[in-house]
Amino acid sequence: MRAFLVLLHRYIGLAIAVFLLLAGLTGSVLAFNHELDEWLNPQFYKATSVGERLPPGALVEAVQTAHPKLQVWYMEYPHETGQTALLAAVPRNDPGTGQPYDERNQVFYLDPVSAEHKGARYWGECCFKRENLIPFILEFHYNLTLPGNWGLLLMGGVAIAWVIDCFVALFLTLPRGKPFWKKWATAWKVKGGHAYRLNFDLHRAGGLWLWLLLLPIAVSSVAMNLPSQMFKPAISLFSPIEPSVYEARGRMPANQLGTTHLSYQQAYERALQEGERLGLTAAIGELYYSFEYNFYGAGFGQHDTDAHGKSWLFFHGTDGRLLGQEIAGQGTLGEQFYRLQLPIHGGRIIGVTGQVMIAVLGVLIAGLSGTGVYIWWRKWQARRSSKTRRTA
Repeated sequence: MRAFLVLLHRYIGLAIAVFLLLAGLTGSVLAFNHELDEWLNPQFYKATSVGERLPPGALVEAVQTAHPKLQVWYMEYPHETGQTALLAAVPRNDPGTGQPYDERNQVFYLDPVSAEHKGARYWGECCFKRENLIPFILEFHYNLTLPGNWGLLLMGGVAIAWVIDCFVALFLTLPRGKPFWKKWATAWKVKGGHAYRLNFDLHRAGGLWLWLLLLPIAVSSVAMNLPSQMFKPAISLFSPIEPSVYEARGRMPANQLGTTHLSYQQAYERALQEGERLGLTAAIGELYYSFEYNFYGAGFGQHDTDAHGKSWLFFHGTDGRLLGQEIAGQGTLGEQFYRLQLPIHGGRIIGVTGQVMIAVLGVLIAGLSGTGVYIWWRKWQARRSSKTRRTA
């Protein structure tokens, strides 16, 4: 059994090592993605006009009037003075062909008081210019910038393998024979010595000391990439999870989804009404529209709100009726656990301390991957040399 687990750990580790190296390093940067992006691109985030903010619908209209071939699907609406509104837009369908216009996805930054255009960029554009760096790293971290859903599925598969390997690796550190605790204590120590011994100790002891952090990150990675395919079905074995509005409407025939009649401003006002009725005190900081499934989503709070305290309401795009709600602290245990995965993954569940921990952990994950590959390479060299000597 142990020999099989050694092989399993070896080949899972080799298969996912490069992906974990890249994910660890990019994740380390993304622990402070908003803060870093604002530092690199202050022109996108600073608004100078003084006065009453324009309603969200007016800002959407300002973008779509200036860019008639684009349609806004997402916006971040600021509630602090001096901050811009963010509006993300995608190509409209050409009525003549039924296909999207030849336009790229863009993100616009507007002064919420005057609707003055403060800047724009193509989201996910490669690579190392200031305006492109953080969005590119974000896309690369989640899907390697592969087309369609291939990147999400690939990284989701890596995450599943990582979860399995966490348990396999833990088992392999357990000693054979007694005294158990005395023998196991050596696995937690880095004794050093020659390069191979040092790397082996760093790999084993590092994995043990970080295990309670690595496993939640691995599990949350599955939740981020394969929520409906893997994570929710697994959690529902222990506690029921209702399908999200997106998932539920994705299973409906297209002719039952209705047509769009509700505007962004109307959706915003409906969200204000329902939020007041439900006792939601945070201001609406996010608003998006699913063109594919004809519904609006309104998020109460800002991007840096502790996500386990953020609530969402969803409205039908035809008549504005409430389709669903995700209220912080409510729902089954399974639903609450699922909603915790995003703040766990980014560390924001415990504020700045969590972000610092994730930034450091990302580098350490890359280091564990590197030491694992080094150990395999040295053992492979030793096996090859031994085989050569036997042949001789």
